[in-house]
Amino acid sequence: MINLKKASLLAAAYMMLAPAAVFAHTMNSDAHDVVRDARGNVVTSTDGNCVITKWKSGTDECRGHRSIVGRLTREQRTVYFDFNKSTLNEKEKHKLNEVSKMIVDSKEVESVDIVGYADQIGKPSYNKALSKRRADTVKAYLASRGLKTHKVRVEGLGETNSVTHCDSKMDRKDLINCLAADRRVEIELNLKK
Repeated sequence: MINLKKASLLAAAYMMLAPAAVFAHTMNSDAHDVVRDARGNVVTSTDGNCVITKWKSGTDECRGHRSIVGRLTREQRTVYFDFNKSTLNEKEKHKLNEVSKMIVDSKEVESVDIVGYADQIGKPSYNKALSKRRADTVKAYLASRGLKTHKVRVEGLGETNSVTHCDSKMDRKDLINCLAADRRVEIELNLKK
């Protein structure tokens, strides 16, 4: 029975890792050591560490990622908004003050992608527009802190890429609170190659 359990666990692990291995292989077919997303950006973990498929002594594309991305976690690069708002509160302004200084002072950052999201409440077309306004707000704030706007790409993706799992049967107030993490803007750093 124990061997069957081990075999089942190994098979499950293989099934989960096989797509990642195929993805990593296709993205690394040019002999790079790092995993890249669909846009060609280096994939980092939630801790800001570069995802590496294998080490080679000749190249270290993660070198730049350890410097700024290793110091800026995903949470630090995520700005949250109140329900149906595209204005920054004081807590998020404080977060952006720290992030903007690190980005502006960094010599590794080539450009910045600012991607806005919304929760599932409301019409998809409204949520897409709201998420774009949120991303524009973050862009404007970063520009006011010295980030060059010609190096910034802004996108609003609406209610796609939800990170919450809320019961739609909740009353409205509880649902709004539950969906708070979906009302966000993510700042993605594209580093010089």
